[in-house]
Amino acid sequence: MIVTEKSFSEQTYWEEIARCKTQFVNNGEDPLLNPYLRKEVAESWIRSKNNGVFPWTSYSKYYLTEEEWGVLKEQNERLIHIAQPLISNYLGLASTNGHSLELFDPSGAFLLGIHINISSTPVLSIVFNESTTGTTAHGLATYHKKPFQLIGPENYLDVWQNMICSAAPILDEMGEVLGTLALVQDMGEKPWEKNRSNLHIHSLGWVSSLAEAIGNQIKIQNSYDVLNQVNNDLRKATETLKIILEFIDEGVITIEPNGRILSSNHEGSRILNVNHGEIRGRNIGEFLLPRSALMDYVADKKTVDYMEEYVVNGREEKQYLVSLRPVYKQGNDELDFAILRFNHSDKINALVNTRSGAVAKFRFEDIVGQSEAMLKAKALARRFARTRENVLLLGESGTGKELFAQAIHNSHRPGGPFIAVNCAAMPRNLIESELFGYESGSFTGAEKNGRPGKIELANGGTLFLDEIGDMPIELQAVLLRVLQDKMVMRIGGRNYRQVDFRLITATNQDLKLSAQERKFREDLYFRISVLNIEIPPLRSRGFDIAILAEHFIENYAKRVGLPAAVISPEAKRRILEYNWPGNVRQLENAMIYAVNLSEEGQIMLSHLPKELSEKRTALPMVSEKECDKPEELFSMKDLEKVTIKKALERAGNSVAIASDLLGISKTTLYRKLKEHNIHY
Repeated sequence: MIVTEKSFSEQTYWEEIARCKTQFVNNGEDPLLNPYLRKEVAESWIRSKNNGVFPWTSYSKYYLTEEEWGVLKEQNERLIHIAQPLISNYLGLASTNGHSLELFDPSGAFLLGIHINISSTPVLSIVFNESTTGTTAHGLATYHKKPFQLIGPENYLDVWQNMICSAAPILDEMGEVLGTLALVQDMGEKPWEKNRSNLHIHSLGWVSSLAEAIGNQIKIQNSYDVLNQVNNDLRKATETLKIILEFIDEGVITIEPNGRILSSNHEGSRILNVNHGEIRGRNIGEFLLPRSALMDYVADKKTVDYMEEYVVNGREEKQYLVSLRPVYKQGNDELDFAILRFNHSDKINALVNTRSGAVAKFRFEDIVGQSEAMLKAKALARRFARTRENVLLLGESGTGKELFAQAIHNSHRPGGPFIAVNCAAMPRNLIESELFGYESGSFTGAEKNGRPGKIELANGGTLFLDEIGDMPIELQAVLLRVLQDKMVMRIGGRNYRQVDFRLITATNQDLKLSAQERKFREDLYFRISVLNIEIPPLRSRGFDIAILAEHFIENYAKRVGLPAAVISPEAKRRILEYNWPGNVRQLENAMIYAVNLSEEGQIMLSHLPKELSEKRTALPMVSEKECDKPEELFSMKDLEKVTIKKALERAGNSVAIASDLLGISKTTLYRKLKEHNIHY
């Protein structure tokens, strides 16, 4: 509310307000009921009185300490810096008319200005608010966030009863008060008789304009700060991105829709074989084959992952997997630029192999067994693992040939991929594409970007071809060429790709006989069988059977969260005497079956699979080579000696178990051992 000229000139107006304040302070009369007093002023009086402030209070005791004043100036540094020159320009005008121009912070602390005829006490460190000096114009302007004017007795302190104060808030971008500018006019005695109404009526508009000008300057400065901060953050982000791009081992290149190169990291420049400082402005098409579809994808604004491309450097062509990401102009779908990422195909293949489980997990230490036959096979495999020659693993199904292949790989090329292919399990019409891969569009159903074959994926590692005897004869010639030249061409391709891998093959067939019968290429047989290892069947591994059974029980129980079961003596005897035609794989399955049927942590004979629990299987017949004599007929004594040895081996040199397997007493077995001079 602005005081009108009429009210300013009426003595009654001044006296009625003064009387209202006296009645309020002394007698508790409600100032809100007085028609001469504005509501905002009355409410401020009430707050002031409730704060323990009275009109006769002196404000001289509300000083800030020097430290507090220093903090205050620092907090309001921008406000003071911008307001000071503007205030200085008007101080001369104000002081010649007996006025003062002052700047306060939101708490009412005095920041700038010169007081005229208020007090001889320095005021550069005094706080003026409802808790210290009661109602003031700058306090109301701060409280209500709008310009305010108080006349004479509306000011709460008696010392200001002849003052008129006009104040306006300085607001920030969010409408919050940064400070308040106040113009104080000393009207002297009987101000209603003074001809100054015109000046004080326009003073509120003048101080409001000045406060708005200061606020605008602060907003502009804040905008500059924000812009500078954004630019600084953008610069940091750009520099960080450049550094990150240099750390990665992929080529990252940005191009315009027409192929013009905008930027590249150092790896991208290296891939294109161009000096890093000279790559900008070149066209990506210069480095691609004429048949490349990359720019077609750019024109179509397509997103592409791992598309095979050849980068041409002179006469040399190198293959890379290129990913494409279009970037659109802001506000529409028009292509602004495209980002290309170049990966060497070997690195992607290694990643694919890792994620698809093409990793050898087993080492020689993981192959369980202490029998003479098994120790011999492991020793031979360890020796062969040191070389780069092809290895052929011979043995029945289920004997653990892949475990040996993985162990050999982990001794020779542990960092490379281990690619296993079962030639018998793969459909005949798919094995060629699986092994050799194919280019895009080679046949109906082929992936649009082509696909690497198992041989290509094995580059830098090991290719394990299980059941090699079941490979189609027509593919054997192609495999032989790959082994000879260390080059592979995809189906539908025109370029050979260099490959470097170690070949390990496995079979349960007699490949030599198959070669003689022309069911297997003889030249391929000789190529893959440079080093042969025979994996013994489980039935010839003696007490390894019991060791493996306990190993499988413990592993399975741990995997499913069950306590490890103990094999009863009766069940162990049956496990040891069984022939195990399915070898280690059959034994593992039998133990899983038994654990799931076991009760109270013990595996009984009835818990074993049907083929083990129903009837007793005799020990296998003794072979001719196991006898000490070369004659065609053997004496009963020789057969007895060999049978006892075999029983001891199967029982892990346990006389109790061996005697049970033989169906004789321990006493009889001890006598027979002494008789045949058998040491165990």
